[in-house]
Amino acid sequence: MMGVARPAPRLRALPPNTWWWVLAGVVMLPAAAPLGVLAYGLVSGVVTTVPIARLLELAANTGALGAAVTSTSLIIGGASAWLVSRTDLPGKKLATVLIITPFAVPSFVGALALLGATGADGIISAAWVWMGGDVIRYPSGFWAAWLVLTLISVPLVHLAVAPAVRSLNPTLEEAARGLGAGRLRVFWTVTLPQLRQSLTAGALLVGLYTLSDFGAVSLLRYDTFTRAIYLEYAGRVDRRPALGLAAVLAAVAVLLVWLERGTRTRGVWFTARPRRTGSPVRLSPGGKILGWGFLGALVTVSLLVPVAVLIAWVMRGLISGVLVSQPWAELGRSMWVALLTALVAAVVVAPVAMVTTRYRNRWAGLLEGGAWALYGVPHIAVGMAMIVFTLWLARPLYQTLMLLVGVYVVMFLPQILGPSRDSLGRVSPSMEEASRSLGKSPFRTFMGITLPLMAPGLLSGAALVFLTTLRELPATLLLRPAGFETLAIRVWSATGEGFYTQGALAGLLLLLIAALPLAVVTRHELIR
Repeated sequence: MMGVARPAPRLRALPPNTWWWVLAGVVMLPAAAPLGVLAYGLVSGVVTTVPIARLLELAANTGALGAAVTSTSLIIGGASAWLVSRTDLPGKKLATVLIITPFAVPSFVGALALLGATGADGIISAAWVWMGGDVIRYPSGFWAAWLVLTLISVPLVHLAVAPAVRSLNPTLEEAARGLGAGRLRVFWTVTLPQLRQSLTAGALLVGLYTLSDFGAVSLLRYDTFTRAIYLEYAGRVDRRPALGLAAVLAAVAVLLVWLERGTRTRGVWFTARPRRTGSPVRLSPGGKILGWGFLGALVTVSLLVPVAVLIAWVMRGLISGVLVSQPWAELGRSMWVALLTALVAAVVVAPVAMVTTRYRNRWAGLLEGGAWALYGVPHIAVGMAMIVFTLWLARPLYQTLMLLVGVYVVMFLPQILGPSRDSLGRVSPSMEEASRSLGKSPFRTFMGITLPLMAPGLLSGAALVFLTTLRELPATLLLRPAGFETLAIRVWSATGEGFYTQGALAGLLLLLIAALPLAVVTRHELIR
């Protein structure tokens, strides 16, 4: 009896979430390389190649600078956030924009402005001599680095604290005052505890920023871990001391993040009653003058003076006939590598956003934690780790544009992951299910439904990646191809050699490119 021919069995297609997991794993795999190398540097004894006295000196210098910058930034940033978010100070929207704008000033540009304002040829120093004073010496060391990093870090605290101040529940404060507590006691026992988490988050941001800064401490000649890592790398054939210092610095950064998570409270600050917005604190005419005087001084020192110094140096060079080498080639390279990094990040973030939003579990948390762990590691440590990794296992990638862009992407991925997850979280899964029920494949559903709705988050995050890549200095110095100079490197090298006119022109171009997109992208978050 002849049997009926049966069709050959087809391979069962993998479920859509499996493909997302595979792609997300591939995307996050490069992040394991620098983390693995840095972990190896801790456990292999490479740290012992650095004298213990040198380690203690760098730890003391870095810790002192971090504590000083963080505490000062918390005071100034907390005060500015309270003034623009809790009082009836006029012109608060303008004040908010002016306070946040210095965030676009890289630390090495701030150092350039400080050096260009002082010394025998400094703009402010020359004005002071004209009025009968003595020449203001070039600042260097701890106090100069503290000043520059504090002025740049204040916007980080302001951004972290201002939303929490706006959302304070006035009912709790009113209840405390009704029980006879004075204003000072209400602030310490009711208001400040509600702001603890936002203040801690701001302190963590400033601490990590100070820990990872290379430009300001290098130009102002203050020995911290980042400056020592670069000097060890550039001045010695043996790379083990540089790797050891990078491993220690990375461990400190991860410890700071862990400590911040441990300070988060399980307490809640809400009542069963509907939340209402508190009335703004009314300032007297004198209080308004003092408030704007404080904000005006802050904006003048952190924004107006640096920009004025840069403009003055460019004008001085042009008027005196000094040949100003126009940094158009550096501008083109900066724009190209920043745009390429933003585009690659926008493509590769999709699978990571999908698994951490749609298919979240402990493995998704591990992927996301790995991304944020690398984001918290200082960039000079990541660059040092990738040099060691490529020399050991991937020598063809050493000092290539592909490696540079890849490191940028894995370092800055959380900047686009956060906005992308937020946009994806607002997309109802029922829309995707409806598309699948109509016969659309998972790929066509993602391209036709999910991706367009994720677009706002992707664009916002890509713009932030673009801006951060534009400002990046230490990783670019270590990993760039031979002869590949960006605006950031142009500012750093010109300032280090005393060519302030050339550095000022590149710094102005960098600020112009960085400030305008930042203002456009974040205007809804900054002005409320």
